[in-house]
Order: sequence, then structure tokens, then C-alpha cells
Amino acid sequence: MEQEPNSIINDPSRSKIDEDHISKLPDDVLRQVLLIHPLNSGSKAVALFTGLLNRPCVIHGGATFKVEDFESVIGDFLVNFDETNPVKTPKKLEYHFSKDLIISASIESNKELNLDFSKGNQEFPRQFGWEIVLNTMDLACSSPYPFTVKTLKLTSVNYLSCQLLSSLINKFRYVESLIIEKCDGLRSLRVRGLAKLMRLSVSNCFDLKSVYVETLELQSLRFSGFLCWFSLKDVMYLNNVKLDIKSPGYNYLNPWLYDPLLRAIRDVESLTLHGWMFKEVFGPLLSSKQYDKHFKFSKLENLCWIDSGMEDHNINSLFGFLKFCNSVKRLFISINTRSDSKPCHDEHESIIKVQKGRLRNLKLVKMIGFKNEVDIMFFKERLMDVFNVEPRIVEVRKRMHDRCLLRIPKRQANGKAPRSKKLKFAYKFVEEVEDNI
Repeated sequence: MEQEPNSIINDPSRSKIDEDHISKLPDDVLRQVLLIHPLNSGSKAVALFTGLLNRPCVIHGGATFKVEDFESVIGDFLVNFDETNPVKTPKKLEYHFSKDLIISASIESNKELNLDFSKGNQEFPRQFGWEIVLNTMDLACSSPYPFTVKTLKLTSVNYLSCQLLSSLINKFRYVESLIIEKCDGLRSLRVRGLAKLMRLSVSNCFDLKSVYVETLELQSLRFSGFLCWFSLKDVMYLNNVKLDIKSPGYNYLNPWLYDPLLRAIRDVESLTLHGWMFKEVFGPLLSSKQYDKHFKFSKLENLCWIDSGMEDHNINSLFGFLKFCNSVKRLFISINTRSDSKPCHDEHESIIKVQKGRLRNLKLVKMIGFKNEVDIMFFKERLMDVFNVEPRIVEVRKRMHDRCLLRIPKRQANGKAPRSKKLKFAYKFVEEVEDNI
């Protein structure tokens, strides 16, 4: 009798044939198989290829540990990686130097090197200072590692791993982006790059007290963490700065300590700033009689303002800052209820008094996180009154279309539009199917 199709599927001998023995082979054997086995011959080969790429090559160090061992392992990992044929060598490496020092390294096809030390012992971190020297030509020319690293990402570096990295990374010649994150114990950071370094990002290093940057071609600076001292030397092309800085909670801040930072970001084109930082730091500086009366952010076109709400004192702070931003074209206001903004102290009220001004170039205001429609309308009217400008107001909503706020004649409101005694005009929101701005 001819066997039914269902019985073929349920045949025990068939399941033994389908059992996956290939993926259990050693990595070296799998790579040899994939080198001679075309990927377009079946989905199982593609799945095997993907799994192999995501599997790290694990190496255990010897009984004794030397800095030269670290450089040799990472150097070989970089040099042997074939971007055109990633199956040939692993793109992920995990090296166990000791129980306290484990490094996870990975290479991306766009010449990005990630070095992560988070798997090592991170308890009770010892405080340390770190100096990073990048793209120094004399060291790079003598380097035995010709691999070009364009983006270098360093995660969870501590006192021990810092000493290893300082010897290695100053040999890289063409690093354009440096990313440093989650480094417990890091108290002071010095970054020096004579050329090529264009982007620097430092985030979640909560012990950091000072940042010193000396580089010729830096264009982008992103910092996320607690307020610390900054010094930016020979930074002539900086145009994009994001200061996602949490308030230290001090009762008193000396604004003059942050004068170098304010002057360094004077000519940026894009800036992200928390409202509290203007109230407590930049505002007192700019209102001081000793400060430059002609100080302006003359090239600033995009401003992202983060605040805890849009109460009167917060609006006054924003407008106080906008007085120095005559060239701004796009304003993004993000309401974050977890923001560190604090109620204005009496001594600061004179600093943020609203004065009429002009924002001739302002074309767009995007408002994110507003829960009350009347607050958006009231902000629009305050903007019109203080700066004599009526830009496009767009409300950004999560998982919904953005909405544009339009001013309409009161006779068209028909009682449907939100009303408030503090509003002069009637408005309605129009859903935007596509935002082209």
C-alpha cells in the first residue's frame, strides 16, 4: 500500500535525518564548510552563517599576564579580519585574561571596533584619570597594526583595563569617532587627537568631574551625565553639541567655572540643552556685567530644549536663552517630567526676565511630551507676543500622526476648540499625514 503523506512526515527515521548535526561542528570546521558551500543553496546555510557571525571566539589567557599579550590578541584580531569575507575569521572575540578582566571585542563592516569590559569584575571600582591620545602620526607610522579603525567604542573601562587601552589605542591612525560609556570610577578624562577625530561621545560615566579635549577637527560633542568641568582647546569646527547634563543638586554653583564651555559652543549650528542649565549656569554668566555684551549664538539654527514643563518660569528661561539665538530656524521642545529642572530661586528672577526680541528666521517649533493642548496654544501666543513671529507649531505624538496647530477665526471654533481665559485667539489641530520639514 502506498504510504500516506502524513505518515512520511511522522516517520521517526525521517526526524533523525533532519536532526541538525552541522551547527554542532567546531567553528573552524563550520567556516571551512561555508567557504566552499554557497549561501544561496538553502536557508539553513544562511541561518548557519548568521549564527556563526554572532558567535564570539573565546580565548583564555595564560597563567601570567602582560600588556604585550593584550596588544597581540587585539592586534591579530584586527589585522586578520577580512571585511570582504567575514566568514573567514570571527567578527567577535572574547578574551579571558583573568576572572577580573574579560574583554569582548567586535568589528563592524564600517570599520567600527567595540571593546567592552563589562563582563569583568566591576565591583568597588578604583577611581582613576584617563588620558587618550589618538591619531598621533609618529606613533601610528611605527604601529605593527595597519588596520584602520574609524569608530572606536569603549564600554565599562576601569582602572585596570584603562592601562591596557592607553598603550593600544594611540597606535590607531584614522579614528574619526570616539565613544566612551559606563566607565565607573573615571574621575578625569583627557582626549587629545591631533587630526581626524571629528566626533566624541561620553555617556553615563557618573563619577566624572572634569573633561579636557584638545583636537583640531572636532565637529560633534555629546555628553550625558552629571555636570562637570569642561575645557575644549583648539576646537575650531564644533557645530553639533548635545549636553544631556543632570543637575548635581548643589545649593550653589560657580557659573564662571563653565565660562570655557560656553565660549567653546558659541559657534555651533545644533545644540541640545536642559532648561535648568541655563537658569543655574549660563544665565548668570550671560547676565553678568563682566561678560561680553555682544555675545550671541550667531550660527545656531537647531535648538533642542529639554525641560520638566512649560510653566511661566520655564518659558521665561527658554525665551531668555532665545534672546541670544537670533539665527535659530528650528526649535524642538521636549517635556521630560524626570528632568532636573528646579523652581526658580528669587535671585535668578532678574536673570530670566522676558524682554521683547526678534526671531526672524524661526520657521518651525516641534513640541514633544505636552499633555495639555492649551499649554501649546498659550506657548504659541507668548512666542508671538515676545518675538513677533508665528512659526509652524507641530505637536509630536507617540505612535500617532503629528498635529499642526492652526489659528482660526473665533466664529469658526463653534465651541469645539479648547478655551482658556489666557488665550487671545481660537485654534484647531490638523493631523499631518506626512511631515516634510
